[in-house]
Amino acid sequence: MRVLIFYFLIFSFIDAKYLDSKSCAECHQDIYNEHIKSMHHHSSIHKDSFHEAVKNKTTPDKYDCAFCHSPASPNLLALKNGEERPNNRNSEEIDGVSCFYCHQINKVFESKHQNINFYGYQGGKPTFFANLSEPDFSDKHANQSNEIFQNSRVCMGCHSHKYNSSLVEICNTKSALDETISDCLSCHMPKTAGSPVNVNKKGRSEYATHGFLGIRDEGMVKKAVELKLAQLKDGFRLEIKNKMGHPVILQPMRLKYVEIEVIRNGKIVWKNFDKSPLEDKESTFTITFKNSDNVEVLPPQAKDFLFKNNLSRNKTKVIEYKVQLEPKDKIKATWKSMISRPQLAEELGLSNEYRKIYEGISETLIIK
Repeated sequence: MRVLIFYFLIFSFIDAKYLDSKSCAECHQDIYNEHIKSMHHHSSIHKDSFHEAVKNKTTPDKYDCAFCHSPASPNLLALKNGEERPNNRNSEEIDGVSCFYCHQINKVFESKHQNINFYGYQGGKPTFFANLSEPDFSDKHANQSNEIFQNSRVCMGCHSHKYNSSLVEICNTKSALDETISDCLSCHMPKTAGSPVNVNKKGRSEYATHGFLGIRDEGMVKKAVELKLAQLKDGFRLEIKNKMGHPVILQPMRLKYVEIEVIRNGKIVWKNFDKSPLEDKESTFTITFKNSDNVEVLPPQAKDFLFKNNLSRNKTKVIEYKVQLEPKDKIKATWKSMISRPQLAEELGLSNEYRKIYEGISETLIIK
């Protein structure tokens, strides 16, 4: 009953007028141009084929993922319960995590199963929250500051944690959040040169990027970890340090790994895997799940973990490899990331976009 009351409070704006993200371009063109390329804008099943494929395979009769993937939808409860189906003509639904929605989150309700955002619009002149200390007022909306936009709590309504119906944890970033430091925002929305508005700039020369940088940004991938190599008597040692403010794996269907090559006279004479990074489970980071029959399944169907290799923030993993080396051999270690494990992408019928390798930092060592 308590949860139903919270849902009622959240969805009490159902008859209010909704302004899609495009309407924000009138004053915030640069920010809008960034947002429409982001995964926030493409979060719904109508724009993300990965999300659509997982939803159709696991919960074909309902769309309970809409709480985070189409949170401005006025019929979230009906979508969750399967009483209504997704509608690609519903602007609130296809707009994903929209500007209008995100900037009106006024509170994050924390629960064991998953967090829930309070979306505050009740009609009339909207109040768009931000982190400006002295915001302007306009004929479009009244800007107000809100602490949750300064300490990253605003991100935690969707990105905190999620358990499936069998109480299996399928993602968790809660331990990553330090409320005194704007961890999420400073990394994923870094300051960029320019003004947040098209006119009436008033000397403002920078703003927070709204591309929500992540695994699809090679600059972010290159900053994710630190690699170190050291020669041993019977091989070499690899150190992997997670430099991010959260675990290496957040979305369990991701694949992140270190590819290691020993190069001798210009030829690769040894590699830590042949066809799949999972051949070297120590240097490969991903999470897979199983059902009660020990068969691999997607997260919503999981009863337990099948394979789980992760690395917490600021933690270092050390792996030793016994390899016969010769003087002047070059060892090259490269961090690589993929949106989806290749086998999973193939199973779901995804395009090559989801099998792209994003290359991160490389480290080399010349054997003495």
